[in-house]
Amino acid sequence: MYRYVQPFPVLPGKSDADLMAIADYFNEHPDEYRESRRAAGVTLERAYLQKTPIGSFVVAYIESERDYGTTFGAMADASVPLQKRFGELVKELHGVDITAPPAGPPPETIGDWRDGQVMEIKKGFAFCAPVRPGMEEAGKAFTREAFVTRRAEFEASRWELNLNAEVVTLHHTPMGEVVAVYLEGDDPVEGNRGLAASNAPFDRWFKDELKKIFPPEIDFDQPVPGVEEFFDSQALHLQA
Repeated sequence: MYRYVQPFPVLPGKSDADLMAIADYFNEHPDEYRESRRAAGVTLERAYLQKTPIGSFVVAYIESERDYGTTFGAMADASVPLQKRFGELVKELHGVDITAPPAGPPPETIGDWRDGQVMEIKKGFAFCAPVRPGMEEAGKAFTREAFVTRRAEFEASRWELNLNAEVVTLHHTPMGEVVAVYLEGDDPVEGNRGLAASNAPFDRWFKDELKKIFPPEIDFDQPVPGVEEFFDSQALHLQA
């Protein structure tokens, strides 16, 4: 299974109601949506609206049986009516042409943890943040240390926060590197609050390392604000 977190900047002047257009279209065409995502290998798709001081973002989380290029290539196939309309709306709302190959390196999921004892899909929460210039490799090294080298400590931290999954995807954009993160658990909003408040040794180390990677205005000693889920494909998949 491949997991990706994908941020889309919201164009100036677009309202919250405007941003619901894609979710509304999917919900109005459930059979076409399911067929589209089955063909792309997608098993779960969620979308979150994140409001920040520098603008709003839609952050999408996708689980797929196929790699990034294959999955998003299939979802951008404009020969399928639902996908054609999806592409039109993405361009209208976000200024992104999903039918054109992105410039630069493809996104990389650099952190992917899931509790192997949890079989069900729980609630999700996703956000994005810019990386300090020149900190890309340091960020990758930190993620490897947290998710792999110190996995036992990472798991204990997330279990304490009642989280069962965490995914980190690095994006290379014309404006610099951006990281998008997905959390899943019993109450991931509360889990994020718990991490912000925690001074347990691993959590303190984790947040102190983040201070080196992200700009000073991004403070993980505070909960990530302004995030709201507005689409979850589970309901549509369950109708099949």
